[in-house]
Amino acid sequence: MTRGRKDSGSRNRPSAAAHIRLGAAIAVALTTLVGAKSGLASSGSMLTVGSDIEFSNAQAPASATKPWIQMTIADVSPGVVQFVLSAPHLTGSENISEFDFNVDPALSADLGHLTFSSLIKAGSFDTPTISEGENAFKADGDGYYDLKLSFTTGGNTSKTFTNGDTLQYTITGTGISASSFDFLSFTTGGDSGPFTTAAHIQNTTGAGDGGSGWVADSTGGSIHLVDVPEPSSVVIALLGVVGLFALRVLRRE
Repeated sequence: MTRGRKDSGSRNRPSAAAHIRLGAAIAVALTTLVGAKSGLASSGSMLTVGSDIEFSNAQAPASATKPWIQMTIADVSPGVVQFVLSAPHLTGSENISEFDFNVDPALSADLGHLTFSSLIKAGSFDTPTISEGENAFKADGDGYYDLKLSFTTGGNTSKTFTNGDTLQYTITGTGISASSFDFLSFTTGGDSGPFTTAAHIQNTTGAGDGGSGWVADSTGGSIHLVDVPEPSSVVIALLGVVGLFALRVLRRE
């Protein structure tokens, strides 16, 4: 009797279990990638404020592309947020000398006790000085703010906060969240605001004169909080895809 050879294709074809293991491995890899790419926070909300107007009747930054500077605050966990300040559209030697923002008046007891940690800098600028106080800091032509970042000015321009620079802090405080910073400056009449943020820009060369100017967000504080997808929902979706993949393989087998 002549024995036939086994079909090599059948011998080398991966089993359904192997396909399922491969699918599970892909799901784990994708889940890890999603977690790594989840952005500033794994869940919660994100507040973004872009400065796009000069309000002090002085001199605006030169670029027609806005925002000139941007603040982003995102939830990390209860009482912890991530703060990011960037200067995407300043030009030349334009630089931020002061940046002001606010906190919920109901949380004013936190002022003086907020912790700014885990500093990450992209740029050669000097680390700013951080000051806290309820309605303690006035922006020229606008009202009063609760938090102020003071940056190096003049001298060595590499030490100033300018185009392309980014500053990141983790802020910790009792009861704070991203929405805690979506509040307007305190005005006393005759001011240009109120605004959510204000910043003083030096060495400006745009519309106006004087070589510097105060900038803010033209929305007047109508900033929307955007939900950040929770990793758990992404994982569930991925597991569903893997389940369908496994079912398809089993039917083929």
